[in-house]
Amino acid sequence: MIKRRLLYYLTVLFFLVPWVVQAQSDGLVTGTVKDGQSQPLPGVSIMVKGTSTGTTTDADGKFKLQVGSADATLVFSFVGFQSQEAKVGSQTEFNIVLTEDISTLQEVVVVGYGEMKKSDLTGSVATLKGDNLNKTPASSMDQLLQGKIAGVQVITNGGQPGSGATIRIRGASSLNGSKDPLVVVDGYPWGDAGNLKQINPDDIESIEVLKDASAAAIYGSRGANGVILVTTRKGRSGSPRITFNTLQTVSTLAVKPDVWRDPVEQATYDNEAATTGGSSPADIPFIGTTRGGVYYPSIAELRGLDPNKPQWPYNTDWVDLVYRNPHSQSYTLTADGGSDKTKYSISGNYYKEDGLVIANGYDKYTGRMNLDQKLTNAVTVGTNVILAYTNSRGQQLGAGRSPIWPVYDANGDYFKTSATDFGNPIALANELYNKTKTFDLLASVYANIKITDWLQFRTTLNTKFGNSVQDQYDPINSTQRALDNKGSYGSIVNGNYNDLLNENYFTINKTFGDVHVITLTGGFSIQKTTNRFSTLTGQNFVNDVLQNENLGSAGTMLISNDLQRFGLQSWYGRANYVLKDRYLFTLTGRADGSTKFGADNKWAFFPSGAVAWKIHEENFMQAIPAVSDLKLRASYGLTGNQGIAPYQTQDRFGSYKYYVGTGFKTGFGPGFAGANDEQGRTVVSGLGNSKLKWETTKSFDVGLDIGILDQRFTLTADYYIKNTSDLLRLQTIAPSSGFDRQWINDGEISNRGVELGLNAEVLTTDALTWTVGANFTMNRNRVVSMGESDRVLIGTLYESVRQQISTYTVNQPMYAFYGYKTDGIIQTLEEGIKAGLTGRDAEPGEIKYLDISGPEGKPDGVVNELDRTIIGNPNPNFIYSFNTNVRYKQFDFSAQLYGVQGNDVFDFQKMSPSRQLQRWTLDNPSNDYPRANNSRGYRASDFFLTDGSFLRLQNVTVGYNLPSETIKGVKSLRVFFSGNNLYTFTGFHGGFDPEVGELSINNGSYPRPRAFTLGLNIGL
Repeated sequence: MIKRRLLYYLTVLFFLVPWVVQAQSDGLVTGTVKDGQSQPLPGVSIMVKGTSTGTTTDADGKFKLQVGSADATLVFSFVGFQSQEAKVGSQTEFNIVLTEDISTLQEVVVVGYGEMKKSDLTGSVATLKGDNLNKTPASSMDQLLQGKIAGVQVITNGGQPGSGATIRIRGASSLNGSKDPLVVVDGYPWGDAGNLKQINPDDIESIEVLKDASAAAIYGSRGANGVILVTTRKGRSGSPRITFNTLQTVSTLAVKPDVWRDPVEQATYDNEAATTGGSSPADIPFIGTTRGGVYYPSIAELRGLDPNKPQWPYNTDWVDLVYRNPHSQSYTLTADGGSDKTKYSISGNYYKEDGLVIANGYDKYTGRMNLDQKLTNAVTVGTNVILAYTNSRGQQLGAGRSPIWPVYDANGDYFKTSATDFGNPIALANELYNKTKTFDLLASVYANIKITDWLQFRTTLNTKFGNSVQDQYDPINSTQRALDNKGSYGSIVNGNYNDLLNENYFTINKTFGDVHVITLTGGFSIQKTTNRFSTLTGQNFVNDVLQNENLGSAGTMLISNDLQRFGLQSWYGRANYVLKDRYLFTLTGRADGSTKFGADNKWAFFPSGAVAWKIHEENFMQAIPAVSDLKLRASYGLTGNQGIAPYQTQDRFGSYKYYVGTGFKTGFGPGFAGANDEQGRTVVSGLGNSKLKWETTKSFDVGLDIGILDQRFTLTADYYIKNTSDLLRLQTIAPSSGFDRQWINDGEISNRGVELGLNAEVLTTDALTWTVGANFTMNRNRVVSMGESDRVLIGTLYESVRQQISTYTVNQPMYAFYGYKTDGIIQTLEEGIKAGLTGRDAEPGEIKYLDISGPEGKPDGVVNELDRTIIGNPNPNFIYSFNTNVRYKQFDFSAQLYGVQGNDVFDFQKMSPSRQLQRWTLDNPSNDYPRANNSRGYRASDFFLTDGSFLRLQNVTVGYNLPSETIKGVKSLRVFFSGNNLYTFTGFHGGFDPEVGELSINNGSYPRPRAFTLGLNIGL
């Protein structure tokens, strides 16, 4: 029986095998393609080698393909991954894992008006994509850039929700004109970088930074400060893919503010300061007396040692009341897909950030749609639309109020020490109204026509519409501003921004044999911009019921408005020539015409040229196979700057209200009264200058790109010189002209520096990969000339020193600090008098200011204005960063360190309570901190300068990638935990973050939070 069954099965098998083989050879093979993290790869090309038969993977990474023979070989290829082959044989199902190809990932980069291979670049272009871009959480594009690219400095302006950043590429290149790089999103020049709230970081596919003139000259007058190219995600062929990303963040104070926490210590200091300052015994504050209806306890009462009075009941922790541990959240939903003819990508994001400070917050809603449609084999059209709405609220609040005072008085009202005490932060948080809402619509449509295999034409129409409304209201007698505006203040500030741009250009790509490759781009553009602003202000409201929604009820109403229209026309061209894949040449030119300049200077031409030599392609290098890339680059070119307001070439008329008899009259005439200057004086402007012309930046760059062991180790090094002349700046003119300032062209700024970028693929296996990277930037900035002037004071006049502290000075860096030099603390009266000081300034315990000059340029025994000099440099010696990425099976880890070295910070917070406790006394003759003295008038001096160097543990992220088969219907799932601003290594006071803005002045900035984020990325 068993033998019969065995014979039966053998017979069946014998007859079936040929059919199985035939089915295999003519039949279907299936399979799945994944990456090294077991995530499915959609859109992978699978071809039968040597034939035109092929297919692509679907959204799940799956494929089906009819093959013709068991001898067939399948070729799997996908951009960014190494190609792989598999023999069919007897297999009917394949599970393929593709390995990332780092060199291929970096092969194609976006440049102005096109793309090109990275290996063919002649200019200085840096790229962010892949893990370097979106592995760590970020709420803005600015955060993505900080510390990632050599030569790019991103200076955050504190931690206020929704705040932007200052971005500089190879230093600042203008005095009064724009210093910000141009941001181009999907080919549309949006404008200056800074607060790019319209872009959701989850939507960004790649960022390219054009740093030298050769790369940026194609943008002409808008490229003088560098160009940032942002490419958003596009649709791909295949089944629809849905992704959902969420971030849940809890923030805390990285370092608690240095404030008074012990009422006894503060009262003791205040009493001592009043005594030293010459106050009468009755005016010593904390002696157990009543002033203005407010009782000031004695120190004995504060200690609980007064036998006749109870211990003072208040010790208010203002830090605990003002600051909180806020929760922020972000949700992004994206759907993309398409076919060979239609590709789409749609996304929406909701972002909510509560601030560290109470009553502070920021909400953002963004939506994006990208659509590409292939009408014919030659014609493709598409559109990209971005919508953004933001709502920010609240204001900066201080926590330095005395702990002696309560929040509320006995009647339940906000406690005040006097009628003009406006320092209760809880009152300000609850009573003031401050909201700003913005709406932005950015839309682009394009048509791309492939005329021949080597010639195509592209036309785009881009528009940007923006609207902002700021509402403010200060209730009756709530702030100094309310008091200055007859008791109460309300305003509505409106802004409308409209921009229309049309671009048209041809592109030629032609290869002649294996020797010559030519790419030509040429086109023209026209742009028109209209901005409208209006400010409605009310003073002296009857009551606070309707706040600023009833400006008509104000006792006094003020209205101002402004309209700006300007345009730009351009012709541009670029020629790239590659000879024998070794010698590279680029010529670029752009002619810009701007309505901002006079008839004789509207147009300017900005050319550039670059050459590169692929040394590793030479025959003599073939004996060194370890060197996979060795390229020498050099470029020189001109770019321009028109970053000033329109109408500066024309004489303008204005109006001014003045008081006559019993009321105000309005007068009209040449000039107009603008905002107050740094000294509080009204500035009369409006005198035109018909000779105004473009700022011009001349840039030279030489660079070297090195790759070793098939790009496992890469180094990019650049040295650059960037000189900007014909500076657009405001010149103070003689009062006899009837005007105060006029725009002129004069002066020169120089920037020169070194950039280094290093990346290493330390380990690469199927289970483990480890990469590290580092970059280094050193920039030296100098004001070369300023026409007839050697020094101009700039910035705010700070009340605490009654002086401006920043300057443009010839042969000094921009923003250099200007003031008095000091030599510690005076120990004896004789020492103070000998130093040239008088009165209380010469007494022991005061700051010892130095007499370094006089009318003859030599010390004259008197410390006065002639002794002010350059005292510090807010610009760093260098900036640097380190980053590492590790993947082990399903786990990933990344970390980033970011550092700034050698800059000075002017620290107005230097004499904080902890320093005041270390003050000079007879028993503690400190040479660092002066005595307590409430009548002292501080001078701007190097006493306030502190080393601003720091190294910050910027981010640490740990993630886990769930295998795609784990949950049915879920193609990918990553959960991660991230920490931002974890620790700052610095000698700055108390470990506080010394990154306080471009001018490097610490005047109580909004604290930068330490944030902990739990994130989830799901692919369906």
